[in-house]
Amino acid sequence: MSPIPNPISRTPNPVPTGYSLLEVLVATAILAIGLLAIFGLTQSARQRSLDASDLAAVELVAETTLNELLAKQTLIEPVPPCPIDGARYWKLEVKLYPSTRGDLVTVFLNAQKFSPQDNLPTGISFQLLRWVPKHRVNSGSGVRDSGFGIGGTESEGREGIPEFDDPYL
Repeated sequence: MSPIPNPISRTPNPVPTGYSLLEVLVATAILAIGLLAIFGLTQSARQRSLDASDLAAVELVAETTLNELLAKQTLIEPVPPCPIDGARYWKLEVKLYPSTRGDLVTVFLNAQKFSPQDNLPTGISFQLLRWVPKHRVNSGSGVRDSGFGIGGTESEGREGIPEFDDPYL
């Protein structure tokens, strides 16, 4: 059987030689959506990588600071929150708390991440603590027998003092 000739065309059965505009637009849209998804994933991965790098720097600085405090022959004192070099938006502070055992003091290092917009804590933190003999702590450093605080008083009690598991009990 022979094909039916097309009255409009000069050739009996024309062969398509390209893509229609609709096919090109659909292919371009699919490609654009794929590229946007990949770009979003790379940005997310980059941010996670920076956060991990900052946390590693914070851990190293906190451990180094604690080791320096313990190795020095001077008395240990609290340190107010201060920025950490090499870690964006992080601050490190050293606090001293009384221990449940009277001859020990808890040295508590707290590194917190702060929001760059409003400088408020984000809830991400890293803590280290050690117990040291009371004679290693400056007596005027804010540790009280019944409470703690820079500018705190003995009448404040134990409110606001975190409970730590004492290894010596």
